[in-house]
Amino acid sequence: MGWLSAGNVIAVLTALIGLVASFAAVWYERRPRRRLIGYRVQMAIRVGNGNRRRRTQAAFGLLNDLPGISDASLVLLRVENYGAQSIVESDYTNNGPYGLTVDAADIFVRSVVVIPDAGQEHLLGHFAGPDSIRYHDNNIYLPRVPLNPGQHYKLLVLLDGDGSGDDMRVRGGIRDGGIVETESISVDDRPSKFSRPARLITVLLTVCVVVLAAIILLPGHARRPVGCATGALTVAGSTAFAPVMRTVADRYEADCPDSTITVAAQGSEAGLRDVAASPSANLTAISDGRVNAGGSPNLWGQAAALSTFALVVNDRVGVRNLTADQIRRIFSGGVTDWSGIDPGARGPIQVLSRTTDSGSRMAFDRLFLGQSSEPANSSPGCTLASSSGSEFCLLSSTNEVVAKVAAFSGAIGFVDLRAARKAPNAHTVAIDGHQPSIHDSAYRFTEVEYAYTHDRPVPRSLVDSFLNYLITGPGRSNVITDDDQPCYTPDNLLRCRG
Repeated sequence: MGWLSAGNVIAVLTALIGLVASFAAVWYERRPRRRLIGYRVQMAIRVGNGNRRRRTQAAFGLLNDLPGISDASLVLLRVENYGAQSIVESDYTNNGPYGLTVDAADIFVRSVVVIPDAGQEHLLGHFAGPDSIRYHDNNIYLPRVPLNPGQHYKLLVLLDGDGSGDDMRVRGGIRDGGIVETESISVDDRPSKFSRPARLITVLLTVCVVVLAAIILLPGHARRPVGCATGALTVAGSTAFAPVMRTVADRYEADCPDSTITVAAQGSEAGLRDVAASPSANLTAISDGRVNAGGSPNLWGQAAALSTFALVVNDRVGVRNLTADQIRRIFSGGVTDWSGIDPGARGPIQVLSRTTDSGSRMAFDRLFLGQSSEPANSSPGCTLASSSGSEFCLLSSTNEVVAKVAAFSGAIGFVDLRAARKAPNAHTVAIDGHQPSIHDSAYRFTEVEYAYTHDRPVPRSLVDSFLNYLITGPGRSNVITDDDQPCYTPDNLLRCRG
């Protein structure tokens, strides 16, 4: 498989790692938890004058003047429902009336104040009864307080002894759960801008972005877009659409290394015959117009683009507009002198048409001649060396028509609008008052360009990849010109189907 290169595999794996990391971060924040009581010391301040081995804050010793207190500390302890489920009184599994025990290590508890969560003052009712909260020596015994997820209360504890109280621990049992110490910072500390999980996720995602950027930007790395295929392909058919196909082919080769696209335009009919006769998967043909239904059962076509064609006349001909009827009369041999079209014009008409292999010839006949036919005295390639008389010439390419129009003073022919704009010594004519334009839906000399293959292309083959690139992929942008438009746009879909 062409896309299974080391760079592509690394890119895909890196992208997956980034996605997993992002989902993991969301899961970490939203993960379900059991019944959990969480606790953390939010403040621990020494306000006495004893042995200060830990964090202290100087004070005037008012607390030390209390009876029986020689070295005071203040601790703010937060107790909360840290899980995803509500906790009721029966969820506490300790024996006796108390649900939790706070252990202050070697420091004596002298006083406790309960501070409820804002708006949750009803929690104080669980502490109001006699002996509902009790402290003795270095322990505080807390009642069985029901807590919804996220609810909390705080204990402001006055301690006496050597230490600050920041190593308090909460013990107890919770049905189908437990008690955990959560993270916190001191009221005087600066909060970290990023938590540890956030930092890890940020670093991981940054590494993923750097790896992907390196894969894209490293010189010499063969990057192949999704849908590329390798091998050699020949694009035959329309000479009118060949310049666009060469541009798209060059871009495909640049985007998809190890592919070779050769444009060998020799006329729509000739290209279609080659495709119909050859089941080769390395050949496609562009046709100016659709193949007759049932005419070639092996051909499978897709509408690719809209092209504009134009009538061109030698600059010595003063005609600037022709009606559809005048065009029919000129190309069917009914008029042989320009005076029959415009009384102010003089000179024989040299009609320059295309051979029957030409898709533009088929489009012209269908749009303007209908049941009429070309004159019987038509001459392949033109026999006249000058413009001294009228003649009906059959030419095999767009370039020949342009050259003959420039050489013969009374010449008229038809080519794609792109070639008509560049024709020397010649100008285009309006048809029924409408100038040649791909954007004017009333201008009738337009045709759909079809891409034909021998049966439906094999998925992911080179011909399938190239036609997808041309019709619905990046190659469409190369079809957007003043003379052509891709079929697969909202404005052009109906025109191509018509």
